[in-house]
Amino acid sequence: VVAMAKRLRTKGDVTSPTDIPLCDLGPQVDKSQFDKILGYIEKGKQEGAIVALGGGRLGGKGYFVQPTVFTEVTDDMTIAKEEIFGPVMQLMKFKTLKEAIKRANSTHYGLAA
Repeated sequence: VVAMAKRLRTKGDVTSPTDIPLCDLGPQVDKSQFDKILGYIEKGKQEGAIVALGGGRLGGKGYFVQPTVFTEVTDDMTIAKEEIFGPVMQLMKFKTLKEAIKRANSTHYGLAA
């Protein structure tokens, strides 16, 4: 997953090497959403999740957020319980399908989301 995320490009970038030509990463819609996503990323770090990729602003212009992948995420972390609506992924391990379904249904959104 981390290796695939590293291959994403920002909107308009035609020089970075990638084999994913249709997956450009655009900016967030406004400063409010940009700040909200960066807040979730910081919260994930504070709560002990590990940033495997990204974790901040992309570039110095516009509302671009680096594709971010968290590992070591637990069910009680904010980034596991709330929807971020940005280029942020939380990887969570499970041992059985039954455990995964139980954990998914224990969230506010459950499997209906």
